[in-house]
Amino acid sequence: MKIAYKKGRTTKTTYEREMEDPEFRKGLAEEEARLALSELLITLMEEEEVSVRELARRADVSASIIQDLRSGKRDNPTFSSFARLIHSMGFEIAIKRGRKTYARL
Repeated sequence: MKIAYKKGRTTKTTYEREMEDPEFRKGLAEEEARLALSELLITLMEEEEVSVRELARRADVSASIIQDLRSGKRDNPTFSSFARLIHSMGFEIAIKRGRKTYARL
């Protein structure tokens, strides 16, 4: 692949061209959020050594909800459902900016 040079600059990468499209940027942000939620849940479950079924029992939610969150199929759980999952593993949710904590839930 040949890269064209103009006054010390290269042509835009595919990523740079795609990021100029607002629809692409929005979709990418949504996918990143879905992945972050999935990765967080998987990490916490591994740390606590809790299975999907056990977490579902503790949090009183469907095991399929947890499985969908873990796989990224479900990207918009209610806050109360997510909080129940987090709390049932012994974690808390904190709202912070910098070093200042505004709330612990």
